[in-house]
Amino acid sequence: MKTNIDAVSGIEKKITVEIPAEDITRRIEEQFTEIRKEVPLKGFRKGKAPLDMVKRLFKDSVESELSDRLVKESLSDVVKEKDIKILSLGEVDAGKVAPGNDFRFSVTVEVVPEVEAKDYKGIPVVREKVKVTDEAVATAIERLRTPYARFQPEEEGRKAGRGDLAEFAFKATSGGETVDENEKVTIVLSNGIPFGQEFEDRMIGVGAGDERSFEVTFPVTHPVPKYAGKTVQFEVKVGTVRERRLPDLDDDFAKQFGVAGVEDLRKKMRERLEAEAEGKSRQAVDDEIRKSLGERNVFDVPPTLVKRQTMAMIANTIEHMESSGVDLKKTKLDFEQMSDRLKFSAERMVRVGLVIDAISRQENLDVPYAEIEAEMKRMAEADGVDYEKIRAEYSSEEKMDSLRDRLLERKVMNFLLENAEVKEEVAE
Repeated sequence: MKTNIDAVSGIEKKITVEIPAEDITRRIEEQFTEIRKEVPLKGFRKGKAPLDMVKRLFKDSVESELSDRLVKESLSDVVKEKDIKILSLGEVDAGKVAPGNDFRFSVTVEVVPEVEAKDYKGIPVVREKVKVTDEAVATAIERLRTPYARFQPEEEGRKAGRGDLAEFAFKATSGGETVDENEKVTIVLSNGIPFGQEFEDRMIGVGAGDERSFEVTFPVTHPVPKYAGKTVQFEVKVGTVRERRLPDLDDDFAKQFGVAGVEDLRKKMRERLEAEAEGKSRQAVDDEIRKSLGERNVFDVPPTLVKRQTMAMIANTIEHMESSGVDLKKTKLDFEQMSDRLKFSAERMVRVGLVIDAISRQENLDVPYAEIEAEMKRMAEADGVDYEKIRAEYSSEEKMDSLRDRLLERKVMNFLLENAEVKEEVAE
């Protein structure tokens, strides 16, 4: 078998294969012999029909089937031998299979490009150093206290503040039609559920017996379908307003969170906030590095990979919408529009991913099993489960490869940061 591979572009190759006549003749004869053994013909016992008759009856089907089989087998051999990473096949241009003749075919294939990463050292980045203030610690601890708040009995003259409980009746109309109404609804003015933050802002300062009228424009992504995408006129009559009282910040309260007391809680909270700030700072640096890699390494990327990445991004968007309470059945999603909007970002992500793979090869970076095992143990400890459970979750070759790829990417990003021109700035 003769093979020729020509580069059509950075993402396409033309594969031409020629199989000699003697191999073709032999394969045709073998096929006829197999048919003679297996296919009964009228008037003859199985395997006893004249070979000439078998050839006359099955000539066209044998030659057609053999053509398809030779293309598949030959391509498989070429891909394995030349280590070509095929993403999609174009139309096969094949000659006719016939005894005594060479068989020749060609096909243009989309491939993963062979990338040589460049200019990846010395990338200038700004790394933000965040100082966690006492005020930030206090605010975070107050968020811990919030779920344990109690609401005091109604106090005469009380005006609703942020975090207070309000009980009221309302009627909601849009375009002259009633979209919702309720004689008694109770909400806490803190998280925008279910009427949204703008509604709650209009309710700040109301007292028992007050009546208010106001408009709220809801985004199309609002989780309550009857409001989503509409401008709604609310007529509200307030029943009661109750003050939110947070629990005392003492050692007894702090011990609920597995610490020795208030001071220990403040210490742990500061450590957590510092870790979160460091994580955000590192993510920003990684984003800068990725952006620079994409700008410094410009090449065509395979449409197939871009499409896969785009579909993954759309799936993530839909998952986020569902987790936010959006009723997808009542939301008109334009997938073509979403795809067009995400295509540029998807293309950049694919390009940067290919560059990162190239850097790992050029710098001989790898992830031995010991590091994979250490990561699985870390995951088990973080999730509070047995190591064997995590190990079982990653027992398949596909999931293990995925974990290895993530660790390799992390190692490459660490390498790039170590070799970057880092300027540290203190955030104010």
